[in-house]
Amino acid sequence: MAITVQEALDSDIPRACEVEMAAYSNAYSPNPISSILFPGPFPPDSQEKRAQGLISERKGDLSTRYMKAVDEETGQLIAFSKWHIYDTPESAAAAERSVDIRQGMNKEAFTAFFGGLAKRKKELIGSKPHIYLHLLHTDPKFQKRGAGGLLLKWGMDKSNELGFPVYLESTPDGHPFYLKYGFKDIEEFALDISRFGGGDKPHVTPLMLREPASGS
Repeated sequence: MAITVQEALDSDIPRACEVEMAAYSNAYSPNPISSILFPGPFPPDSQEKRAQGLISERKGDLSTRYMKAVDEETGQLIAFSKWHIYDTPESAAAAERSVDIRQGMNKEAFTAFFGGLAKRKKELIGSKPHIYLHLLHTDPKFQKRGAGGLLLKWGMDKSNELGFPVYLESTPDGHPFYLKYGFKDIEEFALDISRFGGGDKPHVTPLMLREPASGS
C-alpha cells in the first residue's frame, strides 16, 4: 500500500477527527488517561464541533500546519498530524496551547493535564524558535504500515530545513516510536490521576526533543 503525505484541506478535517477518535479509543493499544479525560457521554454534534474548531484554529493561527497521510489506492486519509512552526522568539514566547473543552470531557482532569503540559513546555522551551508536534494520529486499522513515520518525517525535514528543534509530548505507547526517530527525553510530566479515579500510580508523559540534523 503506497502512502503519500499531503497538506490536509478543510474538507479532510472531519475524517481527521474520526481518526483521532478511533486512536483515542483504540482497544488494542489504549492510552490509560483517555477514559479519564473523555468519560462521555458526548452530544451528537461533538465531532462536528471538533472539526469546526480545528478549521477555525488554522485560519486564526498562522503557525498551524495540518498534514495527512493518504492511501494512494483508495484516496483515504489514514493518519493526520497537527504542527506549529514558531519561527521567531516572539512567536515562540507567545505560543499558547489550544484547549477545546467540550461536553463529555472531564474539565478538571483536562485542565490539570493539558494545562500542566503547556506550563512545562513554556518553562522548557521559552522563546526559542521551534516546531511543535501537537497531534499525530493513525487510524488503528492502518497502524504499522508507516503512515505515522511519514508524517513525522515531514516535520523532521522541516526542522532540518529551518534549523529548529522539534518538541513533542508522547503517550507512553508512542514513546518507543519517537525514540526510534531520534527524539530524546528531556523530562517527564507526572500527573496524579488518583483524584480522578485513575488509580494510585501517576500518569507519566515523556517530554521529548529532537535537534535538527547538523549541516542542514
